[in-house]
Amino acid sequence: MKPLFLLIGLSVVSYPTIAQISLADSLQHLLNQPIPDTTKVLTLDRLGRVLMYSKPFDAMQYARDGLRIAQRIGYTRGEARIQNRIGTIFRLTGNYDQALKAHLASINIAEANQDKDALARTYNNLGNLYIEQNNWAQAIRYLQKALVLAEELKDNDLKQIAITNLGYDYISQSRLDSALKYTTMAYQEAVKLNNADKQAELMNLGNVYGQLGKYKEALRYFRLSVENGKTLQNARVLSQTYYEMADVFKKMNQRDSAIYYATQSLNVAQQSALQLNIIKASSLLTDTYEPTDPRRAMAYLKIATVAKDSLVNAEKIKNFQNIEFNEKMRHEDEQRLEEKYRTRITIYLLIGAIGTFIAIAFILYRNNRIKQKANVILKQQRDEINIQRQKAETALTELKATQNQLIQREKLASLGELTAGIAHEIQNPLNFVTNFSEVSTELIDELGQGPFQQLNDADKQYAEEIIGDLRVNLQKINHHGKRADAIVRGMLEHSRTSTGEKAPTPLNKLVEEHLHLAFQGYRNKVKEFTCQLETDFGDHVGIVQLVAQDVGRVLLNLFNNSFYAMHQKRTQFAGDYRPTLWVSTRQQNGCVEIRVKDNGAGIPETIKSKIFQPFFTSKPTGEGTGLGLSLSFDIIAKGHGGELTVESQEGEGTEFIIRLPV
Repeated sequence: MKPLFLLIGLSVVSYPTIAQISLADSLQHLLNQPIPDTTKVLTLDRLGRVLMYSKPFDAMQYARDGLRIAQRIGYTRGEARIQNRIGTIFRLTGNYDQALKAHLASINIAEANQDKDALARTYNNLGNLYIEQNNWAQAIRYLQKALVLAEELKDNDLKQIAITNLGYDYISQSRLDSALKYTTMAYQEAVKLNNADKQAELMNLGNVYGQLGKYKEALRYFRLSVENGKTLQNARVLSQTYYEMADVFKKMNQRDSAIYYATQSLNVAQQSALQLNIIKASSLLTDTYEPTDPRRAMAYLKIATVAKDSLVNAEKIKNFQNIEFNEKMRHEDEQRLEEKYRTRITIYLLIGAIGTFIAIAFILYRNNRIKQKANVILKQQRDEINIQRQKAETALTELKATQNQLIQREKLASLGELTAGIAHEIQNPLNFVTNFSEVSTELIDELGQGPFQQLNDADKQYAEEIIGDLRVNLQKINHHGKRADAIVRGMLEHSRTSTGEKAPTPLNKLVEEHLHLAFQGYRNKVKEFTCQLETDFGDHVGIVQLVAQDVGRVLLNLFNNSFYAMHQKRTQFAGDYRPTLWVSTRQQNGCVEIRVKDNGAGIPETIKSKIFQPFFTSKPTGEGTGLGLSLSFDIIAKGHGGELTVESQEGEGTEFIIRLPV
C-alpha cells in the first residue's frame, strides 16, 4: 500500500502548485495592466487569497499593498475585504492577536458602510480564529452570524463554507452528533452547488468517523479529500488531512503508515508556515518515535517546541486579550451613548407632554371639575370590578390547577394499581418456578442415588453428566427466579401508597436505631466488613412529624448503599483505607436535615443524574433491583414534601442529604 500512498502524496503536491502558479501569474499579469485602482485593490485581495495557504508572506505583502491603495483612495469596500484577508493570513501563521485586530477593523468598516457581504465573510473567519483558540461558544456565535447573513444575501457558496466551519467546530469539541449533522449538510451543499473543492468537507467527514472509531470509513474519506485536493492549492487542509490520517493509523497500531503521513503533514505545513499544523504533526512524530528512536523523537520535539514558542507566548496572549477587552469596551461605550441619547429624547418628550398636559388641564379645569368627580367615582367602580375580576381569574386558575393535580394523581394511582396487579400476577408463576426448581433438584438427587446406580460404568458416567447439567440449570432457574421475585417485590413497594399517618417522632433516636440496625444487618451478611461510625446529632432537632416506618426504610436503604460502596472500595484498594460513615442531623432554615456521608467508591458523574430513576442500578447483575433509591425519593419528596439530593466525587465518597419540613 505504501507506493500507492506515495503516488497520491506526490500528485497532491504537484497539481496544486501548477494551478496556483498559473492563477497567480494571471493575476500578476493583470496588475501590470492599466486598470482602475478599485479593481487593483480587489485583484491584490484575490492574489493574497490564492497564495495565503502556500506562500503566506508573499500573500501578506500583496494584501498590504492593496490596503495602502484602498486607504489612499477612500475605497472602504475594498479596505474591509483587505483587512479580513490580512486577519486570515495572520491566523494561518499563528499571529492570533494581530489576526483579531485586523478582523475587528474589517467589521468596523463594514458596519459603518452596511457592507453585509464583507461582514459575513469576516464573521466566518472570526469563527475560525476562535476555533483555533478553543473558544467554541464564541466561534459558534460568529459562524451563526455568518450563516444568517449568507442566507439573507442568498450567497450559497458562503453558506456552505459557514456550515463546513460549524461542523469543524463541533468536531473540535467531540460533539459528534452535531458534527456529523453539519458536516454531512456541508458536503451535500457542495455537491448541489457542483463545487470542485470538497476537500475540507471530505476531511471533516473522515475526522468524524475517526472519532467514532470507524477507521476504515475515516480513511476512505481522507483519501477522497487528498484526491480532491490534487487540483487545489489549500495546503492547510492538505496538511491537516495528512495529520488526521497519521492519527488514525497510529490508533490502528500501523506505525509505519502513521510516520509516513505525519511526515507528509509536517512537510506541507513547513512549506506554508502553518505553525499550528507544524506543532500537531511534529508532536505526533515525537510520540510515535519515542519508544523506539529517542534521537528522532527529540529532534521532532524541538521542532514542535520552536513552533509552539512562536505561536503561543505571553505577549501574544496578552495582546489578544487586550484587543478583545478594548473591543468590548468600545461596544459598551457605544451602547451607553445610545442609551444616553434615547434617555435625553425621552426626557424632552416627557417635558413636552407634561407642559402640554398642564396647559390643557389649566384651560379645562373649571369646565371639568364636575366631570372629574364623576370620573373618580367611575374609576373606583372600575377598579373594584377589576379587583373582583382578578380574584375570579385567580380562583379559576387555582381551580384548574387543582383539577389537573387531581387528574394527575388519579392517573398515578391507576398506574400504581396496574403495576401492583401485574406484579401480583407475575409473582404467582415466579413462586411456582422457584418451588418446582427446588423440588426438581431434590428429585434429581434421589434419581442419582436410585435406579442410575444399577447402570454400567459408561452409562452411569453419561447419566451423571446429564444429571449434573440438569442440577446446574435448575440452580440457575432458582437463582434468577428469586432475582425476578426481588424485582417484583420492589415494584410492589414502589407502587404501594403509604397508609401510615404522620406522628410526632424523635428524629435523632430514629436515625440512631436504624443506623445500628443497618450496620448489624450488613455485618451478618458480610462477616469481614468493618466500618467506623461517626455521628453528630443536633441538640435542637427534637420531635418531627413524619411516618417513622417509611423514613426508616429510606435510612436503611441509604446506610446499606454506603456500606456496599465502602466494602467495594476496600476489596479493590490495597492501600491504607479505613471505611468511615458520618451521620449528622441539624435544624436550619425551617427544615430538618439528615446527612449520610461515606468515603466509599463514589458515584461516576455520568450516572449521577440517573440514580433516582426506577430500575436503574450501578451494582452488578443480581445484586440490586434499582428500586431502592427511587422508592426513597418518592417517600421523601411525595410522602413528606421534602427533598433527597446527592453529592458525590468518584473515588472519594458520596453524601446523601434529606431535608424534611418542620
